[in-house]
Amino acid sequence: MQFWLFSYAGFQTKEVAIGSQAIINIVLTEDTKQLTEVVVTALGIKKERRALGYSVTQVAGETLTQARENNVLNSLVGKVAGLDVSSTSGGAGAATSVTIRGVSSLGQSSQPLYVINGVPMESEPVGRFSANSVGNSGGQYDNAPDRGDAISNLNPDDIESISVLKGAAAAALYGYRAKGGVILITTKSGKGNSIEFNSNYVGEQVMDRTDWQYIYGQGTNGQKPTTQLAAASTGGSSWGAKLDGSNVIQFDGVSRPYTAQKDNIENFYRTGNTFTNTLALNKTFEGGVIRVSGSDLHNNSVVPNSGLNRQNFTLSATLDPIKRLVIDARFNYILEQAKNRPMVSDGAGNANYNAAFLPTSINIKDLEPWKDAKGNEILYNTGNPYATNPWFAAYEFIHNTKKDRLLSSANAKYTFDNGLFLQLRAGRDAYNETYLGVTPSGTAYDLDGGFTEQLTNFSDINVDGLIGKSFKVDEISITPNIGASYRRTKVSQTTNQGGSFQIPGVYTLSNTGGKTVSVTQSDQEVQSVYGTLEITYKDILYLTGSGRSDWFSTLATPGRDNKLSVFYPAISGSFVFSELWKPSFLSFGKLRAGYAVVGQGALPFKTQLYYNLRSETINGSPIGNIVNSSIPNPSLFASKAEEFEVGTEMRLFGDRLNLDLTWYSKKSSDEILDVPTSTTTGYSGATLNIGELQNKGVEALVSGVILKAKDFSWTSSINGSYNDNKVITLAPGTASQLLATSRSNVGFLQNIGGMAAGQVMAYDFKYDANGNILKDTNGAPERGELKAYGSAYSKWTAGWNNEFSYKGVNLSFLIDGKWGGKIFSATDYYGYVFGLHQATLENRDALGINAANYYTTYANNVSKQFVQDASFIKFRQLVLGYNFPAKLFNNKIKGLNLSFVGRNLFILMKKTDNIDPESSYNATFPGMELGGVPPVRSYGLNLSVKL
Repeated sequence: MQFWLFSYAGFQTKEVAIGSQAIINIVLTEDTKQLTEVVVTALGIKKERRALGYSVTQVAGETLTQARENNVLNSLVGKVAGLDVSSTSGGAGAATSVTIRGVSSLGQSSQPLYVINGVPMESEPVGRFSANSVGNSGGQYDNAPDRGDAISNLNPDDIESISVLKGAAAAALYGYRAKGGVILITTKSGKGNSIEFNSNYVGEQVMDRTDWQYIYGQGTNGQKPTTQLAAASTGGSSWGAKLDGSNVIQFDGVSRPYTAQKDNIENFYRTGNTFTNTLALNKTFEGGVIRVSGSDLHNNSVVPNSGLNRQNFTLSATLDPIKRLVIDARFNYILEQAKNRPMVSDGAGNANYNAAFLPTSINIKDLEPWKDAKGNEILYNTGNPYATNPWFAAYEFIHNTKKDRLLSSANAKYTFDNGLFLQLRAGRDAYNETYLGVTPSGTAYDLDGGFTEQLTNFSDINVDGLIGKSFKVDEISITPNIGASYRRTKVSQTTNQGGSFQIPGVYTLSNTGGKTVSVTQSDQEVQSVYGTLEITYKDILYLTGSGRSDWFSTLATPGRDNKLSVFYPAISGSFVFSELWKPSFLSFGKLRAGYAVVGQGALPFKTQLYYNLRSETINGSPIGNIVNSSIPNPSLFASKAEEFEVGTEMRLFGDRLNLDLTWYSKKSSDEILDVPTSTTTGYSGATLNIGELQNKGVEALVSGVILKAKDFSWTSSINGSYNDNKVITLAPGTASQLLATSRSNVGFLQNIGGMAAGQVMAYDFKYDANGNILKDTNGAPERGELKAYGSAYSKWTAGWNNEFSYKGVNLSFLIDGKWGGKIFSATDYYGYVFGLHQATLENRDALGINAANYYTTYANNVSKQFVQDASFIKFRQLVLGYNFPAKLFNNKIKGLNLSFVGRNLFILMKKTDNIDPESSYNATFPGMELGGVPPVRSYGLNLSVKL
């Protein structure tokens, strides 16, 4: 009697006794544990998890489609250790900021590289490509709409999986683009013959986080308005008398009860909704498989007269035209139309700002109608024409975007008889985006109005090739791979602007008085070669080494022999100790370690002067100007980051408990910074390779099956991370680097040597020699030193996910949190200035007519009180669904699930007052908030059908 082992990838190995029978029928059982051990890594290569010497987290696409977000990145919140996801308070379609293992750059982007089906794509927030930008980049006076980012264009129904390559060892094969980590997105390919339909409808409701005082109403010096003129000129002041219900004249001459109006936020914002439908067809035929899908998203924003429409059309085909040749082609065509993206930050034209700071006795509904018979804005605050009537801002201003985008890729792989393979791949990410911005005729701060139209043409071409072969010597497998890639990126932005509409209400460029045209273009190229060597001993030891060299066009300077190339090495290994040590409680165990160097290239025009032609002319010839804001550096070179990580993975107690632990240390050096210089040079700074940044931290994922019975199961997972960040050095003689200034001008974001990046800065009290607070003649505290009160970046992040299943019923919920980050609340600052903040109740009667001056001086002199702890715990997601049995439909429907879904349902803990702890008005950096769309709670239904 002989015993044979039968095995196949993805199935459990079976041992069978073989006698004299001529025919042997074997049925293998599918092994889902084996299947989940295969993950997508750099260059789109699939590997067994056991072979990886670095940390990779893979998220299944199906977890993104039920309680979905308009930006798919927001669905990753709380699901990946070490991944910090922060959305902008910019309404539907707004950009999202993502950092992996902390801030990776001092002077450039810290966002990860996004790779779709093996092809890198650009996902910087729209409008960041030039100084011509009209998107909100976080400047002090930059009240502008958030125009979204590229990754938000994707439809989650088309995503098969997302792999997060956290460390340098995992991302090293992407070289100069891998400094911030890599997020790999694999879209769905055809499987079998089926029809899939998903329909998702959610209602959206704002959550009012303000907790203003409702004891005193509109007015000044503790008095109610007594005339229409007095009421109109104090439309931003709640320094009036105590609310007593008496009739008081208001800005429009109408007398109304002098009572608290606590529902202005709810009365201004509407109930929004998002309706998403996706239909996909899968067809398998001889020689290949094809998938075609179409999706439509229609959003009515909570902001009046604002919304987002998006259509996605995808085609993916995997073909075997001849033996050993596999061709994979994928196309994703996207049409996106955003209507009236809301302004964020300052009050001019910003409905959010003005709705939040209305006096406590003014009902926002009384600000309708918002324009007179001539079409001019009806001001509620003539004392400040930049305080735009929120209804006028919502219904008359125009901030529309339209995007036409095509993501395409083709991959051909041929495997020869001897196992040698040759792979060629090409991809292109291209889009045209049009932004239309109109300040309407009759706007109080600009009666003649203004017109802006920006056209952005973007093209990113990536081509790469890879050749490799596996060799086996006894029990050692050796696999060398050699590859090369080419990237060319072109961006062109044309901005047409005009002011003073000649015919009121006709919003075209030709109807404006003064017209200007500016054009910004960039063209950059990177050429790369790389190679890998993998060595495997049995199923116990795995060792992988790689090297990549990149040559940058952006480092070239005419007349100079610059070093254009940078080399990025990496090595990682895995030791599966469970193959040697096999206690009963251990199903699988490995130790892993990795070291790598990655980098970041320079932006265009950093090594030489960039001249541009203006629309103005002298004697018929256009005027030229230098675009560079910093002195270019012809000796510039790419920055780099070295990272070392160690970790372990274990499955215990029959796979009931899983552990994944990682420790890492990452040091960035040769940072590309714009160091401030004297304005007498004609520049604001000089571009240098200088500065060092360090991140150290730990990550943990613990998951397991808590309960498992015949009809019931409960699985739970918790992930957490800690990141210790420090700016080691800046430029010699430079103590700090300014990143941002609050519109209030009393809050700042700076990098300071020896401290964590992104320090929130504010003014302290002024003290005498004995430590007593010094005060001015009116009793208000004097301004002290500008001090750092902590980093805007959270040190701790965590997510706890639970899934319950009982027969056909499934229930899941996600709780996540962040701890340790700080935020400067400009909302609280203006709450002091306008008399809205609860703190302004203290001694208000005693101060009398000096109350407004006292608290305004207090706010301007001592701003540390507006630095708040942004820690929070949120009940992020809830899904309750039912899988209908196929027999109900005579097995003609293979699967049908109906679920109730909810996102951002409520806060379990927060330490901020009047704002949401995740507030931010731009995607460049956290720590600053003002005038954003309030947080939104969503709830609805998701229907998934498979035929």
